[in-house]
Amino acid sequence: VFDLLSSAETTGIFQLESAGMRRYIKELKPSSLNDIAAMVALYRPGPMQNIDRYIRAKHGLEPAHYPHPDLEEILRDTYGVIVYQEQVMLIAQTFAGYTLGEADTLRKAMGKKVAEVMRKERRRFVEGAIKKSFARTLAEEIFQLIEKFAMYAFNRAHAVSYAYVAYWTAYLKAHYPAEYMASVLSVFIDKADKRAPVVAECRRLGIKVLPPDINHSEARFSIETLEDGSPAIRFGLGAVKNVGISVINPILESRPAPGGFTSIEDFCRKTDLRRVGKRVVESLIQAGAFNSLGKQGALLNNLDRILAFSQREARLRETGQA
Repeated sequence: VFDLLSSAETTGIFQLESAGMRRYIKELKPSSLNDIAAMVALYRPGPMQNIDRYIRAKHGLEPAHYPHPDLEEILRDTYGVIVYQEQVMLIAQTFAGYTLGEADTLRKAMGKKVAEVMRKERRRFVEGAIKKSFARTLAEEIFQLIEKFAMYAFNRAHAVSYAYVAYWTAYLKAHYPAEYMASVLSVFIDKADKRAPVVAECRRLGIKVLPPDINHSEARFSIETLEDGSPAIRFGLGAVKNVGISVINPILESRPAPGGFTSIEDFCRKTDLRRVGKRVVESLIQAGAFNSLGKQGALLNNLDRILAFSQREARLRETGQA
């Protein structure tokens, strides 16, 4: 999983697939869940400027820098970089004598950027630090530092929860790529623009994406086994333009198993196309879903006859005639 993340091939991976995040995750080469959580938390407007410092410190390219030695224990896990709201609270407790309840009030004030409250908290922080024998200039520097990050900071539980989901999705992609990518495509079943890069990623992974087929496709993207034993992804009928999931059920309910429809006549006899509609059938023909039952041109030219035949067969069934 960490090899996959370090390669930045993170299309379809929760939180880690944007261009900027892919660049940073490749440089970071995460080796733990904490690394993923820190990157998720840092990739935000305020903390983002410290991503490079975090990466260099992780790989030993520069030493971790702490604003003051007393803060090393709080910031050691993140190489001296303030990443989480809890760190802001602990700094206020350690450096300025806040209780954790008071530190949480400070955190909320910073997040909401209320000027009057922030002026009050600044005075309180500096005075508390002076009482603990820290210099005023140092106290003001540290307040400015935590203020800058608290505006955008995640709490650690939030970042770790995101990191867990990112890890799980990366695990599935690393170990079950065809199944996972089929699921990602199904998530975007009605968003063709978002499916395109996922299909490109499938090709990069060597996973064939098979065209829609009236006898093999399900409503969503599904897995098929090729003759050589490798898995492929079959295009879902519900993903065809102008179709959608809801209108596919009458076709799937009437499709014989095994084998499917044997001809266009068989399809018309068994499927009540009044429940499906002309536009849907036309779109499926144009997408090639009926290529196994006839030529597209012939089917499109005879679409009205096909629909009329199906409707006549449906009425005969309803009246019990043969």
